[in-house]
Amino acid sequence: MFRSRVLFVALTAFQIIALAREGNTLADELRIFKDETAAQCSSVKEQLEDFRVRADPLTGYTLKDAIQSLCVCLPEKTDVFRGTLTPEQLARPVSQEEFLALFNPAVGDKCAAEQMHAMYGEECPKRFRKSGLNTAQYCSCMKQVVSGYSEAESGAIAAAASDYLPSAAEAESKSDPAPERPAALERYYQADLACKGKKK
Repeated sequence: MFRSRVLFVALTAFQIIALAREGNTLADELRIFKDETAAQCSSVKEQLEDFRVRADPLTGYTLKDAIQSLCVCLPEKTDVFRGTLTPEQLARPVSQEEFLALFNPAVGDKCAAEQMHAMYGEECPKRFRKSGLNTAQYCSCMKQVVSGYSEAESGAIAAAASDYLPSAAEAESKSDPAPERPAALERYYQADLACKGKKK
């Protein structure tokens, strides 16, 4: 369970959602999101400074992924997205649903896809070197799996993991059975098991 949870954490680093407050404009929400992301970026950088990557490469690389998303991908793509909007659009009040419908395809889904590809890319063997896996076979298999995901599918997996993780962690702390995974997350989980040569 723990190793799978670490993998899912890597997918959810970008899932910081600026919940739309009543009366907030699109410009307000983008500013709030950037402020929250910057705070998370600083926090994760501090965690990595004190972390021994050699001792726990899987978690270490997960922290590096989080930094790439929070400190680079999200701010950059948010700025690009903002640049596509007119002053009138930025000044318009938005609901949470409207904000996410605009923001996720332009920013969130793209960063989720980028992060998933990074997980199984060039540094994948180093990331999983202490996992007991055949890293060459596993990394090649998972690279092929994630290459078949669209940006929207990558975003859906990350969003599902973000919703699932807290309830799964709570169940584990109480020694209760894990809750049922959302469909998007279950497909990813089963692909991960298959690439490890394991069965559910």
